[in-house]
Amino acid sequence: MAKQTKIIREACVALASHKLRTFLMMISIVIGIASLTAVICIGQGTKAEIMGRVGKHGNDMIMVRPGGTMQVFAPDKDRALVSLKPEDTATIEERLSNIRRIASVQNERNWDVSYKDKTVKQRIFGVEPEWANIRRSDGIHLGRALEEGDEQGAARVGVLGWITWKELFGDEDPVGATIRVGDNPFEVVGVFPELGAAAGKDDWDFRVVVPKSTSTKRLFGRPHLEQIVIQVQDAEKLHETAEQVRAVLRENHGLAPDAEDDFFVREPKHIADAALSTSKTLNNLLYATTGIALLIGGIVIMNIMLLSVSERAREIGLRRALGARRRDILGQFLTEALAVTLAGGVVGVACGVAASVLLAEHVKITGVSLAVSIVSCSAVALLFGLYPARKAAAVDPVVAMREAKM
Repeated sequence: MAKQTKIIREACVALASHKLRTFLMMISIVIGIASLTAVICIGQGTKAEIMGRVGKHGNDMIMVRPGGTMQVFAPDKDRALVSLKPEDTATIEERLSNIRRIASVQNERNWDVSYKDKTVKQRIFGVEPEWANIRRSDGIHLGRALEEGDEQGAARVGVLGWITWKELFGDEDPVGATIRVGDNPFEVVGVFPELGAAAGKDDWDFRVVVPKSTSTKRLFGRPHLEQIVIQVQDAEKLHETAEQVRAVLRENHGLAPDAEDDFFVREPKHIADAALSTSKTLNNLLYATTGIALLIGGIVIMNIMLLSVSERAREIGLRRALGARRRDILGQFLTEALAVTLAGGVVGVACGVAASVLLAEHVKITGVSLAVSIVSCSAVALLFGLYPARKAAAVDPVVAMREAKM
């Protein structure tokens, strides 16, 4: 223990005696570890946010959309696909036992919605009353949700998204006011709470929701659906239920056994997998960049330490002449490499955490970043410090002392 303490002390003295050299070695590690820490913190924060959003929209929900190609997120524009009809919703509800709630949905983009002198382009959703219980379990902020009587009477009533309310009404209570959807007057009966589910105006907070019967008869003038949303009783049987939905729809649509689906059934895991896949691709790129930064840092440390071995040949020779063994010299130089990289790692973690908080909206700071930093620093110290340390340990004390005198 006394010998190890002495080696550590001598390593610290050597590093302190060459401050510029120590700083250059340390800064190269700081950059790599800061990048690695930021990537981990931002990556974990992004993953937590994605899973939170998926959970917010329901881990017990199945969505059916027209078209045979799986499209995980909402399409960028309206699609003229007519494979889903209200009869499909009725058949699924009638034949499957694991259905808690089900609703038909229509929607179209780029409708003019006006109030007084203000007009905004909106996405209009025509939904059945159960839709709100499936998709908007957060309830209502102002007023009320759509009711069965609204659907049966094809009432001209609507519920506004949060941003729609703010852009048309500011802080004014909109309940009871009349807006115009296209050329049709609609009474505002409610406002949804702010959800913030996506960036931009094509999100959950920027829309008008009306009864489906109203959208069918008074706005869109067609019966086919853009979505069927289903909430299951038992979430553990969600995948099984999704396959049953698929079988029912294939039968309903009269598809031959070898024919492809003219619809697709989306489960929550599809959203999470797609979102995490995008995040994973970006993270892999950042990890590769970070790895290159650490590699460069390690090379810098190795080269500076090799230079140090040459400059300290007399010191090494004197220590060997006084009884120091090769492993003592090896241990000292490895300790110097480890001390520099660990110090750089601590500073790098602090810089990485600070950078991630400043640069990203979603950050999750855990002990993982610290653990990865310590392991990475230790690996760099061993990989790139071993060769200079072996070089120092191999110095011949006689030759070193003779060259020093010359």
